[in-house]
Amino acid sequence: MNNKLILYGDEVSPPVRFALMVASMLDIKLDYQHIDLFKAENKSPFYTKINPLQKVPALKVGDEVICDSHAIALYLCRIGDGQRLYPEDPVVRAKVDQTMFFNSGTLFPIDSFIYTEYFRGKWPANDEKIKEWHSAVDHLEHLLDNQMWLAYDKVTLADLCCASTVSSLQLLVPPLDRHVKVKQWLGRLPKLSCYEINLRGLELLKSKLQS
Repeated sequence: MNNKLILYGDEVSPPVRFALMVASMLDIKLDYQHIDLFKAENKSPFYTKINPLQKVPALKVGDEVICDSHAIALYLCRIGDGQRLYPEDPVVRAKVDQTMFFNSGTLFPIDSFIYTEYFRGKWPANDEKIKEWHSAVDHLEHLLDNQMWLAYDKVTLADLCCASTVSSLQLLVPPLDRHVKVKQWLGRLPKLSCYEINLRGLELLKSKLQS
């Protein structure tokens, strides 16, 4: 079986940056194929055959396709040195999992809603969504109460997935004064070797916001 790894995505997307950062941290080589979201290439017949959901990222592994960034990250941990980002201790893994589920079920849907509305010309954002976002960031503040990282005493998948989302939406909705530890956490992230990927994507996103 041909196990060449092809990742389809657009770096303006937080989940795409998450997947790319994981691959970088694990020294896994990907063939990256750009799918321009602003040109609706994710809705093209070519990409729809790859992922009928028309979402990015998608990872093609031989003839198989994995269509969720969190699933992609876990797959990469299974084929690489997963201990670096997904420690084997069952309790630690559960904490990493619950934080990734929080990103998938709470953080990113709010991010996606606000950005979708913004690019449709609906701004300022819905007040209730802003409150939901600040409440969600409150939870991250709680997770950081007694530790530097979200799920463990070192960087895990939890930090990379939430970082890509939080750093994106802070361009439009910055953390509040009460989110002291979240701001400190965001300040530590650029020290990671993989974080250049996220910064590059944020610059692309800023250019879209300005245009």
